[in-house]
Amino acid sequence: MRVLIVAIGTYGDVLPFIGLAAELDRRGHEVTLSCAETFAPAARRAGVDVEPLTTAAEYSALFEHPQFWRPFLGARRLFKNLHSFLKPTHDFVVRHHREGDTLVIASALAIGAKVAHETLGVPVVSVHLTPIMFVSRDAPPRTPFLPMPRWMPAAMKLKLQTGLYTAFIAPLIKPGLNAFRASLGLRPKRKIRSWWHSSQRMLLLFPHWFAPRQADWPAQSVQLDFPRADMFGAATARLDPALDAFLSAGEPPVAITFGSARLRTASLYRAAVEACAKTGRRCLVLSHQTIDPPKGLEGRAFFSTYAPLGQVLPRCSALIHHGGVGTVSQAFAAGAPQIVVPMAFDQFDHASRIRRLGCGTSVPRALFTARRAAQALDALLASDAVASACRSVAERTSRSDVIAEACDRIEAEFGRARSVVYPPCEAAE
Repeated sequence: MRVLIVAIGTYGDVLPFIGLAAELDRRGHEVTLSCAETFAPAARRAGVDVEPLTTAAEYSALFEHPQFWRPFLGARRLFKNLHSFLKPTHDFVVRHHREGDTLVIASALAIGAKVAHETLGVPVVSVHLTPIMFVSRDAPPRTPFLPMPRWMPAAMKLKLQTGLYTAFIAPLIKPGLNAFRASLGLRPKRKIRSWWHSSQRMLLLFPHWFAPRQADWPAQSVQLDFPRADMFGAATARLDPALDAFLSAGEPPVAITFGSARLRTASLYRAAVEACAKTGRRCLVLSHQTIDPPKGLEGRAFFSTYAPLGQVLPRCSALIHHGGVGTVSQAFAAGAPQIVVPMAFDQFDHASRIRRLGCGTSVPRALFTARRAAQALDALLASDAVASACRSVAERTSRSDVIAEACDRIEAEFGRARSVVYPPCEAAE
C-alpha cells in the first residue's frame, strides 16, 4: 500500500508520525512522510523516506515566533497562516497518489489532505494527539481564552464552543481555504468544524482515563492510548554517560523543560532553577537556551539541550514543564508529579486534566516566580495524595506499543490494495 503521511506542528507533534511512518515501512508498505525540513534529519535517522513540506526558515517563522506561544495571538497567528500548508500538502498527495492503492495519514493541522480527498477520492486517516479539537456538551476542553466553569449549563458550553469556531477560527481559515478550493474548481466551505472532521477514520492517541470518550465526539473516531515516540529518530539510543552519572550521583533531580522550540522562556527556566536552589533540590535542565546556575546549585544541576524523557523521568522526583502532550504522557508513565506553566493552545487543557487527576498543579506564566515554584514543589513532593495519584496513573498507562496498535487498525481497514476509489466526501456546508 502507498502511504503518504503529512505532519504539521512542533517536535512533539511530529514524532508520533515519524513513528507511524517507520512502523508502516517496517511492515512493507511504501511510505513517504512530509513535514518541515526541521524534522527531516530525525525522520531519516528512523529510516523514513521524507520530503520537506516547508523549509526550516518557514517553520521557524511560524512556530518559533514570540507571538505564537501567547494564548490569543498564537491561535490567531496559526489559523491565519494555516492556508500556507494547503497547496504543499495537496501537491504532495497528487505527486505520489496511485489510484486505488493510496492512503493519506494526516495530523490535525494537515487540512490540505481533506482537499486531496475531494479532488482525488483518496481515503484519509486523521490522527489526533490531544482532545482539544473536539467540542462537547458535557466535557468541553479547556481553551486558553474561553474557560467554562463546571456549573455552566451544558447547552451554554456547547454554544460557546461552536461560537469559537464560527466567530474566531472560521474567519481566519476560510479566506485562504476557499481561495485555494476555488483554484481547484471546488465549492467554498461555509462551516469549518464539520468539514475538519470529515476523515474516513480518526485515530485518537490519548487514553480514556485522560480524556473520557464523549457521546458527541465524531463517530468515525477510535481512541487508543498515548504513543511512546520519544526515541524515534534519536541520534543515539544510549543515554549521555555524563547525564547517566549525574542521575546516579545523588537524590532524584527535578526535571525542567519548556519544549523543543527555541522560545523566549529564559525567565521561566531561571525561576524553575532558582526554585530548586531555594528548596535544596538537584535539577536536570533541558533547554536550547543558556541558563547560568544560581548560587547554591553549582555541581547540583545538569544542563543539556536534549535527553529522552522516557529514560530520564523515571529517575527524577518531579517535572516542571510547558504542558505539551508528549511531555505530559511521559510524566504520567514515569509517575512524576508535574508543575505545568501553560503558554498556549492545548497546554491549558492538559494542565486542567493533570490537576483533575491529582497528579500535579499549574501556575500561570505571568505568575511563575522562583518563590511560587518553590512553594509548589514543596507542596507536591510532600503530598501523599499526589504520590498515590501519580502511581495510580502510571499503572494505568499502557505499556503496549501504541504505534503498532495504530498501524494494526490502519492495516485492518485500509491495508489491501483497492480497485475502487473512495467517493469524494461532501461534509455539511
